[in-house]
Amino acid sequence: MVNRYLVEQVFSYFGLVFWSLQLAPQAYKTYRRGTSTGVSVWTMLIWTSAGTFMGVYNIGLGVAIALWIQPQIFTFIACICLFQEFRYQHKWSQKKTCIGFGLSCLFFSGLEVGLVFAFKKAEQVENQGAIHFFGILPVITILGGFLPQYYEIFRDKRVIGISHLFLAMDFSGSIFSTISLAFRDEIDALDLANYIAIACFDVGILVLYYIFEWYHKRKGDDETRDSTELSHDCETVPEIKTVPSGGKLDLGL
Repeated sequence: MVNRYLVEQVFSYFGLVFWSLQLAPQAYKTYRRGTSTGVSVWTMLIWTSAGTFMGVYNIGLGVAIALWIQPQIFTFIACICLFQEFRYQHKWSQKKTCIGFGLSCLFFSGLEVGLVFAFKKAEQVENQGAIHFFGILPVITILGGFLPQYYEIFRDKRVIGISHLFLAMDFSGSIFSTISLAFRDEIDALDLANYIAIACFDVGILVLYYIFEWYHKRKGDDETRDSTELSHDCETVPEIKTVPSGGKLDLGL
């Protein structure tokens, strides 16, 4: 017989490693490139908030400890990515960026602590509406964070600056976390839906990457072929000789 508690704990730690550190490759790639072009600032802002809300809900539900830690690390790295946007895209000074980052970390930490107390209070008074609100909030914000990124992808018809390693880690972490939650004694549908939807959105971005790569390659081939045909046509146009004023045109007849 499968030990459900053991499976829950083991997969929660897999989820911790992959899901919480998923944005680390993205932050490193942005740092190495010296630009955050292609990464939506709104996505990172929303995800920084979403990690806080997810932490509140996971702690409130009493899931595996690894899934308590997971959103904290995710929020921290999302905040790094957010302030990389301000540093590289909005040309903030290093001092201004560091101060803003520090204040944001303090704000989101305080917000999470306050919301955890609010969640516990809602449980004490058996306010199911408030508890469901805490569950819906991370789902809306996490998935809503994908929308600005998808908008930029469809606007540019290209996936630019998104780390494939980030997508792979996000997808894997979501699957491991889903398995962990599925082996709990009490399965929470909202938490499950959150991780499953994240995995689907990750796959969507990866699929769009290859679709638009194929699109631009085909478009480039068509333009090259049209250019070649035009060049060939120009070469085969017969030379027209000019006739001096008052002269006669020799038609070769």
